[in-house]
Amino acid sequence: MIKPGITAEVCMAIARPSIQSGFSRLAEALSDPAREAMVSALADGKAMPAGELAVIAGVSPQSASAHLQKLVDADVLSVWAQGRFRYYRISDEDVASLIENLVDVATKADAQGRKRAGVAEELRQSRSCYCHLAGQLGVSLKDALLRRKFVAVGGREGHVTDGGLEWCRVEEIDFAPSRSPHFRLCNDWTERVPHFSGAFANAILKRLTETRCVEPGKIPRALKLTRKGRAFFDRLGAEIPF
Repeated sequence: MIKPGITAEVCMAIARPSIQSGFSRLAEALSDPAREAMVSALADGKAMPAGELAVIAGVSPQSASAHLQKLVDADVLSVWAQGRFRYYRISDEDVASLIENLVDVATKADAQGRKRAGVAEELRQSRSCYCHLAGQLGVSLKDALLRRKFVAVGGREGHVTDGGLEWCRVEEIDFAPSRSPHFRLCNDWTERVPHFSGAFANAILKRLTETRCVEPGKIPRALKLTRKGRAFFDRLGAEIPF
């Protein structure tokens, strides 16, 4: 029996165990189309000012400031101040992986509901995902590293082997295994299989970019594989499916 003065809602609240993890705040921060556009624009790891993000999201500068503050408050974005300028970027690798997973889930759900326009071939072939390589080329890189036993995976995390560290030395990849895990599995939303994310994967893409093995494509996040890049993947024994 409910005691006088205590509503059914209050009783339910008292009886219900506290199991909230706080992700509703994060989900709310990502639930607006303008904020989705901003986060997507930063998904390759770059930092951008509020003005550019306002244009991308199609909102006024005042509205963009409010949207960005909500994303910062939810720890989705962080702010990098340089003089009087403020640049926004994805807060860390975990958030970047979350965004990639959300895109994966949304794409699957959309495919079940209505026919969606095809993914641009450039993005499917090779693109940046935060600071690591994704798409067909990212998956091919992962497969080759596993096949050569340059890495070892346990669950959704892994470490670079001694053979992998020697490969880094030969290819002049600046990777120092300061802490574990060295990398994680990140779901690839176009290929439906994982690629590598984390410090090791970031170091590889940094080297590929510095040596112009990959260059920016015609659309955001797309990467073009150059002749030098093909030679790099040939040395690794990776299959290039395009």
